[in-house]
Amino acid sequence: MPSPTGTIAVFAPDLALRQSLTFALEVEGFCVAAFERWKKGGLLASWLCVVIDDHIVRNSDEAFDFVANPENRVIMLADGLSPVADDNLAKILTKPFDGAELLRLVKDLAAPARVLAPE
Repeated sequence: MPSPTGTIAVFAPDLALRQSLTFALEVEGFCVAAFERWKKGGLLASWLCVVIDDHIVRNSDEAFDFVANPENRVIMLADGLSPVADDNLAKILTKPFDGAELLRLVKDLAAPARVLAPE
């Protein structure tokens, strides 16, 4: 299988979580851009997918709108204590989660992006 191309965005306020996610994804050959908080101004359409902690979604209307957009490829990390809306269109991983499960979701979401990406 060819190595992944493009970049995965990771948004998590917790440094240890950001570092863990970045390491797990980079070991699989993905490029990762990690952020402590939501960056206003949006995201690049070329990102393979976005992995975002639910704390960021709850504290940023712009992040919430991004996650709610069905055209965006999003994995939301939920703590299991806070309710998640049934109409949420992101893939949900409940913390603590298995790294293999995260990689499966990333690969599932990133595959269509790689196919559609211009060469």
